[in-house]
Amino acid sequence: ALEKYGTDAVRFYMLTNSQPWDNLKFDENGVDEVRRKFFGTLYNTYSFFSLYANVDGFDYSQADVPLNERPEIDRWILSELHSLVNDVTAALDDYEPTKAGRYIDTFVNDDLSNWYVRLNRKRFWGKEMSTDKLSAYQTLYTCLESVAKLLARFSPFYSDQLYMDLVKVTGRDKTGSVHLTDFPVADDQFIDKDLEARMEIAQKVTSMVLALRRKVNIKVRQPLQCIMVPATDDEQKKHIEAVKDLIMHEVNVKELKFVEG
Repeated sequence: ALEKYGTDAVRFYMLTNSQPWDNLKFDENGVDEVRRKFFGTLYNTYSFFSLYANVDGFDYSQADVPLNERPEIDRWILSELHSLVNDVTAALDDYEPTKAGRYIDTFVNDDLSNWYVRLNRKRFWGKEMSTDKLSAYQTLYTCLESVAKLLARFSPFYSDQLYMDLVKVTGRDKTGSVHLTDFPVADDQFIDKDLEARMEIAQKVTSMVLALRRKVNIKVRQPLQCIMVPATDDEQKKHIEAVKDLIMHEVNVKELKFVEG
């Protein structure tokens, strides 16, 4: 499936690696990296969703779970999604497709795949369609559908296939192509910058601790007693405290303390 859309990989590589035209160097390895890391990640995320959606018969026929009844992790990724729509729209309005493409790349790889899907796999495994499970399905579907629309300007073939694969089951759109749909518009009620800041800190602390584990060759499966985290100010300390349990679970430590002084 990925090989079929090689043209889109070239387009996305060219747009997200922009240089002055007289100095532009085409790099086949760079194109292959984009194909694997971006399109491969997006394909795997959709495959994960479709696998469990087919098992559970999810077709988005149920009413949306209210935002205030969704878990924090769902509210976070939806906030990131709507912030992404704002960022991509602003970049395109300023004729900066490179910046817009990189926003989409970061969202798909860092936020949606490496963080949201990875942390929520177990929510899709339950036997019954609970409110929590339904919220997970609706949230991930919304992210994939919106990414397909945002991506349409960059990779017309891949985005159209992704979009049609999604809507042919749910019937949420009868236009027949992602290129006939309206461009996404951000809804400010979904955006929570404080929540985004807390989760960004959790991602950064987790990444640094895992890097330290790799550096000293201590596997994640080996629990550690404590990590010491320096906080630059009270606000950052408050954010870290709010996501402390998530950090400790991700890096497999029993306690998190702050460096004082």
